[in-house]
Formats: sequence, C-alpha cells, structure tokens
Amino acid sequence: MTQKSGGMRIALTGGGTGGHIYPALAVAAAIRRQWPDAELLYLGSGAAMEARIVPQHGIAFQEIPARKLRKLVSLSTIAAAATMVRGTLVARRYLRAFSVDAVLGTGGYVGAATVAAGARLGAACTIIEGNVLAGRTNRWLARLTKAVCTAWDETSLQFRPGLAIRTGLPVRADVVLPAAVRPAAARLDLVQQLGAPPLARNRFTVLALGGSQGSRGLNVPVCTAVPALLDEGCQVIHQTGEANLEAVRRAAAERGYLDSPWYLPTAWLSDISMASALRNADLVVCRGGISTLSEVMANGRPALVVPLPTAYADHQRLNAEAFERAGGAVAMLESGLSGTSLAAAVCELAASPGRHAAMCEASRRLSPIQAADLAASIVMQSKP
Repeated sequence: MTQKSGGMRIALTGGGTGGHIYPALAVAAAIRRQWPDAELLYLGSGAAMEARIVPQHGIAFQEIPARKLRKLVSLSTIAAAATMVRGTLVARRYLRAFSVDAVLGTGGYVGAATVAAGARLGAACTIIEGNVLAGRTNRWLARLTKAVCTAWDETSLQFRPGLAIRTGLPVRADVVLPAAVRPAAARLDLVQQLGAPPLARNRFTVLALGGSQGSRGLNVPVCTAVPALLDEGCQVIHQTGEANLEAVRRAAAERGYLDSPWYLPTAWLSDISMASALRNADLVVCRGGISTLSEVMANGRPALVVPLPTAYADHQRLNAEAFERAGGAVAMLESGLSGTSLAAAVCELAASPGRHAAMCEASRRLSPIQAADLAASIVMQSKP
C-alpha cells in the first residue's frame, strides 16, 4: 500500500562515481514509489557524472562546488578545504530555499558539503556506507547524522552504538533480473541485444567484468586464461571497457580464439544486458567495488574477486575478504594473479557443483534486493 509522506522534501547527494550516484537514485526511486508526494532535489558537482545522469531520472539538480581533499597537506589541500567551505555555504542556500526536511548522502566530497549544510539547518541526515571499511568522509559525517545504512555487519563497529543499520547497498532495479524470468529467456535476451551467437546452456558461463572503464589488471589474465577455460568446456562473456576492446580482440586473435562461439568480448553492457549476463553467469570475475559486488549478490551469483590494489585504504580487499568469509566468493590478489591461476580457480569451481551451489546460496543471503526500500524508510522516518 502506498504511504503518505506529508509532502516531505528530501535532498539527495553523492557524486563523482556511479558507486555514489546509483545508490542515491535507487533510494529516490523507492521514495517515489512509496511516497509519491515527496519532493526530491539532488545536489552534486556540475563537473562530475551526476550532472548528466541525475536529470535523466527526472530529479531536479543543483550544482555546488566540490574538490577532492588529498591526504597530504599541500597548497592543493588548502584549496580543497576552501572549496569545501564554499560548497557547504552554497548547499545551505539551496537547502534553505528548498525547505529541506531530510538529507541522504551516499559519499564523495560533494556529499560531505551537502550533509554538513543540511545538519546545520536541522534536517534529519542519513548516510550510506557500502564498504567494509568506512570512508574517512562518512566517519566524520556520522557525527551529524541520525542513521548510517551499511552493507556489512562489520561496518557497524566503526560508528557509535545504535547508529548503523545494515540494509545492504541499494542497487538499480534495472540490473536485477526478476526471479520469474527463466535463465533460458535471459540467455536469449542477452545474445539478441549483443548480436552474439546463442550461448550454450550446458557450458559453465564465466562473466568477466572490468567496470565501465575496463581493467587491464583483469583483462590480461582473463585473455590468458580463456584458452584453458574453453578447453574445459566453459564459455566466457568478457566486458573489457571501451578503451580496451581492440587490445583484447587482438590478444584473442593472436591466441586463436577470437572467432570461438564460446567467447564473447564486449566493450560494455547496458543495464538490461548486464542483468541478463548476471543471471546467466555461473561465476563472475570482478573487482571488489561494493556496487559491483552488490549487483552480483542481488542476482545470487558467486564471484571470484580481484581487488583493485590501488583502492583507497585497500578497501576493495576488505570487501572481497568479507564476501569470501560469508561464503559467496573467492578473493584473489592481483599481485599473484595469472592466466594459469585464474583458469585453475574457475575450473575448480566448475568441477565442484556442491561448492558452487553453496556459494550461490551464500550470495543470495547477502542480497541487497530490499536495500533501497529499507534505506528509503529510514530517510522518511528520520524527521528531526
């Protein structure tokens, strides 16, 4: 049943990456669905991707100044701090004009300015922290908030008692294929969209994801592993990133499998194609960003996770290890990764149906499929 919000005015903020933007949009969609009379406003950087993405979802957008704050003290640090102060003042002006009731922040420096401004105006502030290790910005903002939505139980210990609530990270509905859609139908949908030959139902399907920009650290071992995987009866969907597609295709041609019907390289996957690919995958090979992992969990897929070694505070490794402890993943460090070790890990799982089924079930238990609705309820109930 649709609930009434009494016309609450909700400000959303977070930017710089899809991992900050899409969770906010998922919660916005949940608010609109359950509280249609709520008014929404998104505050973000005009120079970042949110300025383009948010208006496409029919949400009013206001630009505020933002600049990344570096860890080392320098002239750049001073300039970033000044921009943060200016951004907070601009956000406060927009929020006061909007008569804001509540603020939801999902991360990024633009989010810090908006949440701080909202707190100063007496708005009820909620933040979302998806990583096992809470970011320094969210740890600071937690002093100003009514609640912190987390994806992991371990994260709660990093905040004051009673503040953190495990909701999971909100994911886009478009990348979660409804359970009613049969795998065979999803498989057909995927190959039709990509113009690919039909995927074999009886082959163990590996989905290698390098993110929208691709990842050389994953592409190289995946390309090296493919011949062994094809020999063992696997098929591979390889999302390479736009900039890396031609290099991957050349590597595939040199190794003689570019024209194999069981190998599908593609620069990117649309939301619908991604949902189909995830539903069809028996195993996902990916980085340890929490947005990617949450989409994997939401589709109940097991994963072989290779954390980005340069991620801030090694947070992707911590995410991967938490997923592994929960039973849904195998974590492999990039420093020790090769085509041979990758192929061996994949083939071991393919040959162990009992272990594979247990990993699928563990991933489903972690599924954040209700996270957007839970976070929306927390925001809407957190009146000052």
